[in-house]
Order: sequence, then C-alpha cells, then structure tokens
Amino acid sequence: MSSPSAPPSIPSSSALRRYLSGADSTLGRLTRILSTTSGVDTTLLTLGYSLTLVSAQLQRTLEKQLERLALSVVEKASDALLPGETLVATLPTPDGPLAQLAAGSKAAADLIADFRIFLRLWGLLSIYQWAKSTYHSPPADGLLRRVAWAQVAVNAAYQYLENGAYLAQHGILPGRSWTAAKQTRWWVWSSRFWAAHVVLDFVRLARVRQLRLRNRGAAGVSGVEGEGEKEGRVEAAREETRWWDEIYVNAAYAPLTLHWSLEEGCVSEAWVGALGTIAGVIGFRELWKQSG
Repeated sequence: MSSPSAPPSIPSSSALRRYLSGADSTLGRLTRILSTTSGVDTTLLTLGYSLTLVSAQLQRTLEKQLERLALSVVEKASDALLPGETLVATLPTPDGPLAQLAAGSKAAADLIADFRIFLRLWGLLSIYQWAKSTYHSPPADGLLRRVAWAQVAVNAAYQYLENGAYLAQHGILPGRSWTAAKQTRWWVWSSRFWAAHVVLDFVRLARVRQLRLRNRGAAGVSGVEGEGEKEGRVEAAREETRWWDEIYVNAAYAPLTLHWSLEEGCVSEAWVGALGTIAGVIGFRELWKQSG
C-alpha cells in the first residue's frame, strides 16, 4: 500500500516576514517616487507609452486575423463565382476580448497623455526658475552657457505653444480664430521646439564629455593620487552611466519629436510606443535607484 502524500508545505514565519518586508520596501519606494511631480510624470510616461505599444501590437494582430479571414472568404467564393461576377463582402468588426483589450489600452494611453499635458500647463513657471538659476549660476564653459540659454528659450516657446493648443482643443480658449488648422499648427510647432531642445541636448552632452575627457587627461598627466582616488573612480563611473542614460533617452525622443513635428507623422504607433517606453524605463529606473 502506498504511503499517504505529504501535506502541502506552509511558508515559515521568517519567509513570510521577508516577503512582507520586501513588499513594504517596494511600496515605500513607489510612494516616494509618486510623491513628486517628476516622479508622477515619469511613471505615467512609462505606463502610457507601454499601453500605446500594447494597443498597437494588439491592433496589428487583429488586422492579421481580418486579413486571413478575407483571404479565406475569397478562396472559398472563387470556385462558386461565374465569369464576370464580383464578390462584395462585409467583414465583421472585431469585438472579442482582444479587440476590447486593444481599445481599452488605447483609451487609457490617450487619457494618460492628456493628463500629462494638463500637468505641464504650469511648466512655464519651472522654465522661469530654470532661467533664473542659469542667470545666477551660469555654466563656466562658454558653449555650455550658450546651450543652456538656447534650451531655456526653445522650451519656453514649446510650452507656450503646447498650452495654447491644448486649451483651444478643449474649448477653453474661445474665439473663431482657434480653428482646427491653427491648433494643428501650434501642436506641430511646439513639437519642433521640443526637437530643437533634443538637438541642443546632444550638443550639451558632447561638450560635457569633451570637457570630462580633457580633465581626466590633465589629472593623468599630473599624476595626482590620494585617499579619494577610489571614490573618484566610483563617481566617474556614475557620471558615465548617467551620461549614457541621457544619450539613450535623447536618442529615443529624437524620432518622436520629428514624428510630431510633421502633420502626417513619420513613424508607426508601435514605434511611438516602443521609443517612448525606452525613454520612460530609463527615467523610471533612475528614480527607483534614488528612492532606495
């Protein structure tokens, strides 16, 4: 006779405490991230673009299903049609769980995008503080100083145009002058100023790297060593990581700014979701490190 099976194992109290402690730590970090405006925006950015990507992929799957259905109908009808006859068929609109998930993901992504723009309505105040800080504590390097002021200018123009287009789109700015064509023009030009910011940021990052390499070369020639040598190497590694993160974020944003700078766009919704998700994940990862 076979022996009775052993009863299911019950997690020990220590394992349960470790699990609860880990969950508490995770929730604490999320709370700290979501307690700041930048943390909320980065979280929503990541979530919104991820939903855009999911929606685009689901829509692509649905389109392939309809294409297979259409080919199947044509193949079956071709044998029954007489010469000169034409088949006219209406394919059903997808309304299954997959279609509902795609529509829900798109609606959630659009809502998040709208909410993020609403939160940026006060962005000109932050840009004013940025300009004030640049005036009182400008970068020592001449090129970086000029880039900083140029970024302040293009961001102010971007924010002003986006605010006007957004408020007009929601009917808050009255007047017949706010036609759909004018709103589109303001959206497009706001994106062009954002694109200019991205280009300027590449210039800034290139100059920062040039100066850093020059300083490292000078330090190597002088042969200065001391107790802080190890700490210096650690900080240099952190700066290098941050520099590359900024490069990747700007590389993801560059095609997006170009896409929105054109009335017809130039990339698919799937690429919009993928590129935005890359930028969001990099930003959220940095916030996660800081929240620990």
